[in-house]
Amino acid sequence: MVLLVNDKYTGETFERLQETESSNVGEIIENAKSSFSKVASMPAYERYEFLKNGSDIIKSRQDKLAKIITIESGKPIKYSLKEVNRAAFVLFASAEEGKRIHGETVPMDMEPRGKDRFAYYGRVPIGPVLSITPFNDPLNLVAHKVGPALAAGNSIVNKPTTLAPLSSIKLSEILHEGGMPINAFQNIITAGNSQVMKSFLHSDDFKKVTFTGGYEAASKMVREGGVKKYSMELGSNSPVIVSENSRWEEHIESIVEAAFESQGQNCIHSQRILIQDSIYQQVTERLIKRTQALKVGNPLDPDTDIGPMITEGEARRVESLISESISRGSSVLMGNRKEKNVIYPTIMENVQREDPIWKNEIFGPVTILCKFKTIDEAIEMANGVNLGLQAGVISDSYPELMKAVEKLQYGTVLINDTSDFRIDTMPFGGMKMSGIGREGIRHAIEEMTEIKLVIMKKEK
Repeated sequence: MVLLVNDKYTGETFERLQETESSNVGEIIENAKSSFSKVASMPAYERYEFLKNGSDIIKSRQDKLAKIITIESGKPIKYSLKEVNRAAFVLFASAEEGKRIHGETVPMDMEPRGKDRFAYYGRVPIGPVLSITPFNDPLNLVAHKVGPALAAGNSIVNKPTTLAPLSSIKLSEILHEGGMPINAFQNIITAGNSQVMKSFLHSDDFKKVTFTGGYEAASKMVREGGVKKYSMELGSNSPVIVSENSRWEEHIESIVEAAFESQGQNCIHSQRILIQDSIYQQVTERLIKRTQALKVGNPLDPDTDIGPMITEGEARRVESLISESISRGSSVLMGNRKEKNVIYPTIMENVQREDPIWKNEIFGPVTILCKFKTIDEAIEMANGVNLGLQAGVISDSYPELMKAVEKLQYGTVLINDTSDFRIDTMPFGGMKMSGIGREGIRHAIEEMTEIKLVIMKKEK
């Protein structure tokens, strides 16, 4: 079958791709197995070379790649350019970390039975890796799977979303051009619930599955895939706490960007802004004023801040969540306007905690403002959801900050920053239903290797 990849702003067909058929599954798996043997046997410096070459090629083609990202995902071009540069860095960092995969000695004489023995362990490639990537960062999130997998000595098969598969295909072509062994990185073009995808998940030849997406999809995936090693980044519902004991005026710009960058289709997007009651009105007025200045329109325009959502269905979903919350008594301070698949940036308040728009990940250009009296109340509100990827705390009070660090149930707590910050080498992952394991180059490599222990007994 032919898959049509559409320009998310104009709706016009941009590319036609051949979908992966059931008859292709066996060949792709065999290719992954044979290429794994090649990559695993390569010395680290050779893996470094082709990953570094891939990074350099990405940088030399940043404008072309950014345009592809914008067309297939709707992300404004200025953010797509940032994504391209990040993907180049991810490959470079993977190349560097691939030179430092090592273990340590193990003291055996801590108990009598270990006497006269010496032990050490190293890390070995886990085997062919299966990855599944989403639309919101269609190049960089693929790089986060592919770079560490190859640096660790594995082959990888990626299933990009059918909504935005072109960036992943381009990345595979670039790495092959840079000297990567043939078929070490392959793409499969199919829907996530297809029989073809189930065949890959069922295969015991894949020793590791790494997934970025939603909790429900992850649950189905584990049921299909059975007992394997999984890494899963499953989104968030990220808060930013704004204390009266802060220079909050300095953070208005970053809060608005964190709420609305890439249409809020971002797992660490600042969905809930918790503001101390004494400064609530002032902060709210400034946030609205800055948000009103955002430009909505064609994402290929370098001045555009807000482009289209990935599909009109997603736009309708967000519109419905807003309407449902309004029916429960919430208020819209600005926004709540839909034109085809464009949702204008929306700020809400008085949202009930049982509302889906409060409890769940919105994944759209909507942020919720809420008052709190004390830092303990803010932390309790922040923790009152089942997701916990990243949280921001804006305060100049040391006791408040230390209390937040101790009690916030999030994988990352950002001090005097929003939730929407990540460098690609940090350990990235969440608590509760936000996922399993950690990404960030070195940590992803560890997830994609296995420990091999060697114990040597001294001869008498």
